[in-house]
Amino acid sequence: GNARVAGVFSDKPQLAANLRVSDFKFESGRMGTLFANVDYDFDEGNINIDAVAQDEDGRHTDINGYVSPKHNYIDLGIDAHRTRAEFMESFCGSFMDNVDADINGKVNVVGPLNNINLVGKAAVNGSMRMTALNTTYWLRGDSVTFIPDEIIFNGNTIYDHNGNTGILTGSLHHQHLTNLSYDLNIKTRNLLAYDTKTFGDNTFYGTAYFTGDCSIKGRSGEVVIDVDGTPEKNSMLVYNVSDQGSIGSNDFIKWTKNGDAASDSSYVARDEKEAETDDISTNIRLNFLINCNPDVTLKLLMDLQTGDYITLNGDGMLRASYFNKGAFQMFGNYTVDHGVYKLTIQNILKKDFDFVKGGTITFGGDPYNAVLDLKAQYVLNSVSLADLNIGRSFTNNNVRVNCVMNITGSPYAPKVDFDLDMPSLSNDVKQMVYSLLNAEEEKKQQVLYLLAVGRFYAQNNNNADGSTPQYSQTSLAMQSFLSGTISQQINTVLSNVINNNNWNFGANISTGTEGFNNAEYEGLLSGRLLNNRLLINGQFGYRDNDNATTSFIGDFDIKYLLFPNGNLAINVYNKTNDRYFTRNSLNTQGLGIIMKKDFKRISDLFFWRKRNKAKEAK
Repeated sequence: GNARVAGVFSDKPQLAANLRVSDFKFESGRMGTLFANVDYDFDEGNINIDAVAQDEDGRHTDINGYVSPKHNYIDLGIDAHRTRAEFMESFCGSFMDNVDADINGKVNVVGPLNNINLVGKAAVNGSMRMTALNTTYWLRGDSVTFIPDEIIFNGNTIYDHNGNTGILTGSLHHQHLTNLSYDLNIKTRNLLAYDTKTFGDNTFYGTAYFTGDCSIKGRSGEVVIDVDGTPEKNSMLVYNVSDQGSIGSNDFIKWTKNGDAASDSSYVARDEKEAETDDISTNIRLNFLINCNPDVTLKLLMDLQTGDYITLNGDGMLRASYFNKGAFQMFGNYTVDHGVYKLTIQNILKKDFDFVKGGTITFGGDPYNAVLDLKAQYVLNSVSLADLNIGRSFTNNNVRVNCVMNITGSPYAPKVDFDLDMPSLSNDVKQMVYSLLNAEEEKKQQVLYLLAVGRFYAQNNNNADGSTPQYSQTSLAMQSFLSGTISQQINTVLSNVINNNNWNFGANISTGTEGFNNAEYEGLLSGRLLNNRLLINGQFGYRDNDNATTSFIGDFDIKYLLFPNGNLAINVYNKTNDRYFTRNSLNTQGLGIIMKKDFKRISDLFFWRKRNKAKEAK
């Protein structure tokens, strides 16, 4: 620009300038092009400034005031009109970045030159990202107050990208715009509180929608985040159990040959070499007190090579802490409501085991040392008893078989046992079947054969009637294996196409005593509606069996939970009788009430005694 000097050798020289500064920045924040008229007041010893920073899209910032070298003082009035807030990153860079916001309002830069402060009030409209949480929040015109050494948020409403809200209170503290520290509190309501998509250098990632309180405190080089509340729908935490830095073997279950000394579960050894501390400038500490519910999904990656994983939904009060240069710890008891274990057997078969409600995980610090007490089952809806050669009366009978997996021990050293359950059989018939499988190894052999082929392994030494089967066991096994493979492929396609967490659709093809000549073809569906209060399970299809009284399969089971915890529910069902054993009626329909009560003493079952005790105590 142009500068003018007059009376240099007089007592009162005159200085003035018209300046133009391109790409003007304040604390690395873009402000546009600065046009400034500057003159020197000799009597007051002030440099008077009358300037405007013109930015694109009509943004501009008016600056009027003075700087006094004589009195070591500054007083600049800043009138912001959609001024960029990028300069905030220089103050809040330890926990915030990607600031894309506008400021409207009047703020004064005032004070001694060695103790400059901001005073005034401005409205902020735009977004910024919280680096530790990887979440972006929006402010929509709420006011921020500037007082000496402090920037105050007084009940400002913040929004996530879904429009969910939180109330922000607290302050940013500074010493003449340096040495920043902060003390912020957010009351959230279904707010996106954590959102990472990859592991990076950590062993976990996830998405958390949260209702509760969040406190963010810290200073340059350290951030402490305390969270206390309840996760909401669509929340998921993914934990990498197969992390090579923490575990030496990926196998959660080790399949061994018969007679090997090793058990069915492998000893998962730790990597003795401690992970090197990442060279990260900022210390990040996260403390969680989480009231878990079935809306949040805990996903454990068991084997990255095969894609095996466990998903769990349940209840429990969990306390967790994380330090980016240290360890991740969890404390509390977790009770499983439902879940799935996608298991690969010998790198060939993929089966989905459904977790039975009521299993527990007890955390006492290191998640790898958590105490497991879980039960999962894989259901085969129709399996012929003819292969067990019990007798002629059981030749045409099909039963539902649950292949049960009991998981105990810890993720560090899990113990896995297999068992069988046939819920549709009477106790007498069930005992007869179990008597044939009394040896533990024989029972496990049958479970693996059922999982692989979908049939019982032929027992040729039982009390058979001496008749020769029409079809060879090898042929029936191959047809059953083929039908299971087809069902598995159909289910994989359906899950990829539908991709709905509330509904599961599948198909099942079960061969009979004559292979595909008397097979069953059915569709499977299960769903959860009304905030997981209405549970629907159904099987619909066709049976190609001349001995059956009807060819249509129409079994369903509907439960409505009167209480969210499931202690009181209404159950409606329909079951096809002769699908398993011939009876007088074709179907059995039922309507009932299910009541459940946890108790330690018999007296706990009588609720009126509790009321009397409460009155006495009062």
